[in-house]
Formats: sequence, structure tokens, C-alpha cells
Amino acid sequence: MRSRKGIIKFISTFLFVVFLSFVSGAVLAEETSTEGGATTYQSAQTQYVKEVNVWKKIREKLIQAREKYKKFKDASDKSAYEERAKEFLEKTIDVLIKRLESLKVWVSNRKSIADEEKQNIISKIDQDITTLESYKTGLPEATPDQIKEKAKEIRKYWRNHRVKIKQIIGQIWVARTDWVTKRFETISSKVEEKIDALKKAGKDTSQLEEWFSDFKKNLKLAESERDQAKESYKEITSISDANKLFSEIRQHIINSRNYLRQAHKDLVKIIKSLKEASNVQDKQETSVPPAEEDNDNQVFDE
Repeated sequence: MRSRKGIIKFISTFLFVVFLSFVSGAVLAEETSTEGGATTYQSAQTQYVKEVNVWKKIREKLIQAREKYKKFKDASDKSAYEERAKEFLEKTIDVLIKRLESLKVWVSNRKSIADEEKQNIISKIDQDITTLESYKTGLPEATPDQIKEKAKEIRKYWRNHRVKIKQIIGQIWVARTDWVTKRFETISSKVEEKIDALKKAGKDTSQLEEWFSDFKKNLKLAESERDQAKESYKEITSISDANKLFSEIRQHIINSRNYLRQAHKDLVKIIKSLKEASNVQDKQETSVPPAEEDNDNQVFDE
């Protein structure tokens, strides 16, 4: 009897909490590098949502089977309850895997994350998917005690894994911000050359120089916040400090993006003035990179 009670304790309650801790964050942003990438991501999201809906139905059936067994104590009800417990555990694993696959597709289609960084993140996700798949082994033949033990294993694994998830999110945020700062750095040198050329030609560049000084100051502050975020995500090693460090990372990224927005405004003014002053026609050379978007700020935010 105690073993059967353990099933519902470790599956219907614990895994439900684990599930919510994983899926209650904001939906992944839909920005992708290509239309095909967007389609692939939407497909992954659709599959994930389908799995969640099936999971909810199975969970309801598990609860019904539990209540029926508790009421009648019939052997057939006991068997049905145990089968529902197995089914629920397996579907919980499937949902977690689908969520990871969705994240994997999202990362793969980020044009603003370097290929090496992408592969590093994707490799971590693949390892987690493989581990979750391994928990299905022997599940169809599992006894109530074995089901309970598997639930415990997943609980222990997922508590540790959540630390890794926060590291991955931090890594993604930093990579996104790094991409924008590098684009600004590239155009900064070109803008400085244009200003120097106008100055040598006898033009009044005092306003341009002031704006450019503000631009460089904001860019430097953005880079400083980015670097602090990078150090923080590397320091996430345990559950005890994960939430605190994750909050710090997020705040550093928010600060960095605010500075980047201001730098973007400075740059827009500079480019406009340069074109007016020297009739610059080469839009490609001095095009203004877009400000960092916020729609992926909360990937798997918890």
C-alpha cells in the first residue's frame, strides 16, 4: 500500500511541480535567421504544445484512476492505476524532451549567435535529451516501487539540470548582446574615420564629436554590463546560488541593452549628420545596426 501511495506522491505531485518549473516561463521568441528557420521553430513549438495537451489528459486520467482505486480497493483498479502512473511518467519525460527540442531549434536559428557558441549550447541540450530518454528504459515493466524510484531519479536529475538550464539561458543572453556590441564596434571605427575626414576638410565637427563621445561611452558601459553577466553565468554551479546569480545576469543584460539603445540613438544622429555634411551615399558602409530586441529576454525565464 505504501508503495502505491508513493507513486502518486512522486509522480502526480512532484513531477507536476517539476513540469511547471520548466514550462511556466515566457514563450521562446520567434526571431529566426530565415523563413525556413521560422517554420521549423513553429513546427517544434506545435509539437511541444500537442505533447502538453496530451500530458494534461493523461494526468487527469491518472487522478481519476487513483480516486477510483482509493474508493473501491479493487485489484483491477489497482492495476489500472499503476498503468496510468507509468503512462504519466513516460509522457512527462516526453514533454520535457519536446521542450528541450524546441529550445534547440530556437538556438539553431539564431543569426545573432556565433556557430561555435551554438554548437556548444546544442551539445549540452543533446546530452540532456539523451539522459531523459534513458529514464524510459524498463518503464513498461516497472513495479510500483520501481516507478517511484524512477520518479526520484528524475527529480534529482532535474534539480541539478535546472542549474544547467540557467547557465544556458545566461550564455544565450550574453551571446545575443555580444553580437550587437561587436556590430557597433565595427561601425564605430568607420564613423570615426568619417568624422576625422570632415574635420581635416575644415568642417565643424564639434557636435559630431560630442555625439560620438556619448556613443563610445554608452557602448563601453554596455560591454561592461555584458562582461559582468558573462562572469555571473559561469559562476552558476549549484541550486543554492543559481537563482541569485540568474537574477544578477538578467539585470546586467537589461542594463547592457539599455545602454545599447542609447548608443543606437547616438549613432542614428551621427549617421544622419554625416550624410547631410558630406553627402555620403554608401548606405552599406555606414548603415546603422538595429538595436537589440527584447522579445527573447525571457527564454525559459523562471
